Amino acid sequence: MRNLKLSKSGKLILIILLFFITSLNEKALAGENNKNLDISKIDEYINNELERQNVPGASIAIVKDDKVQYIKGYGISSPNGKEMTPQTPVVLGSVSKSFTALAIMQLVDQGMIQLDNPVQQYIPWFRLADEEASKEITIRHLLNHTSGISEYDGQHAISEGDQSLKKLVESLKGLRLEKKVGESYQYSNLNYGILGLVIEEVTKTPYAEYISRNIFKPLQMENSYAVPKEDKNNTIATGYQTMFGFKMPTEQLNHEANVPFGYLISSAKDMANYMIAILNKGQFKGERVLSKQSINEMHQPSSLIENDTYYAMGWEVDNDVITHNGWTENTYSRVLLDEEYGITLLINSFDYFNSNRYDQMLMNLYNFVKHNEPLKSSEENPYMIYIIYDLIIVVAIAFISFSVYKIFKQQKRKVTPVKLLVNVVSLIVLNFLLPFLILYYVTKVVPLSAATLFIPGIGHALFIIPLFLIIIGVINVGKLVRNRVKVDESSKKKEGN
Repeated sequence: MRNLKLSKSGKLILIILLFFITSLNEKALAGENNKNLDISKIDEYINNELERQNVPGASIAIVKDDKVQYIKGYGISSPNGKEMTPQTPVVLGSVSKSFTALAIMQLVDQGMIQLDNPVQQYIPWFRLADEEASKEITIRHLLNHTSGISEYDGQHAISEGDQSLKKLVESLKGLRLEKKVGESYQYSNLNYGILGLVIEEVTKTPYAEYISRNIFKPLQMENSYAVPKEDKNNTIATGYQTMFGFKMPTEQLNHEANVPFGYLISSAKDMANYMIAILNKGQFKGERVLSKQSINEMHQPSSLIENDTYYAMGWEVDNDVITHNGWTENTYSRVLLDEEYGITLLINSFDYFNSNRYDQMLMNLYNFVKHNEPLKSSEENPYMIYIIYDLIIVVAIAFISFSVYKIFKQQKRKVTPVKLLVNVVSLIVLNFLLPFLILYYVTKVVPLSAATLFIPGIGHALFIIPLFLIIIGVINVGKLVRNRVKVDESSKKKEGN
């Protein structure tokens, strides 16, 4: 075959073509079916939301059937200004549960697990505080969040990730169930932590290795990891936390034991492959990762959450829509699929008080793609909640400072009975009743470790300020008692004279 030679005009045309191709934004890849999408409106909406909510970076993936409709990254992935791209990995949070459920169902397909078998059949030493209840918990209970393990205990587990998965499950031997096994839905991270260990025990393979080999690899998820150290090129997005309303880049704790329920890592491009596999009933580019029967069973409504929303297996189901959101201390994700479309939103920051706004971003995108509804940003100020909390904290600190000043200030004027009564009442209310109510309420809703991890600054203040108020109250009670003793002694001396 002869060598091909181009004329000068041919070379010019080729250069122009190459320039055109390479000048396309590499962050945006559009499939052939995106002609009905107004991409400019999507870009404008996402950019406006990132600026309005002070979000550093985000990426989206939109698929239809087995085609990528649109995929793009926005903003930055790290403090050094590196761009967020569709290939940028982000820690998924609880979207990880859908991968763990998929892995369990793979083992069901292989006959290695049966859903209604007790956990103890696969982890014989598995024990909670109630030994009889421990025998009753099945794989299905864990998948559907009906094991009886509480959401509170699942939140506490997030701060205990610096250990092996086996050690975490072993530590549950003193755990008391909040509800009877199978009685009702209680979303608990621990359910999927236990499932992660079931995978390890059944396959004799570490969870991370199993997921990488049996899900990431066949789905060509090349920028997805089960543990951060697998990211040799340091591409994982830096997470940002919201502290007193300001976004701060932070490093995550070691979450080795938490990976099955909240710390898998993936990119928008890889999540597009994942969604296509789900929409195509377990198959991606000729590679089947799960049977159609198991895919359908995974998405069957099981545990009632509220209204028409049910939990299935690693997914929430509302009629023909399946979805799951997830967050860590400094990242957010959400995936939504119906029978035709799939959308993923990844964000490299988390804002506890505005997480619903992140959810709304994806819902707005879905309604735009599915129903051609207009993309409109909310007019609400996302910083208002922080302004209120910050003002309350400033007032509390000022009150504490003034109280400390009064402790060391010498009392010269005589205290009248009315003023004494006012002081005693304010002491009881402000230094004991209110702080104890705050501590009681906060610790009943969320563990201290989770509050300080997910709401830094304000979460710390919710514990530190009440403790300071109580300490000041105790000191003031001591002063009142001491002054009363002095008055009594003075009275006795006068009577003696």
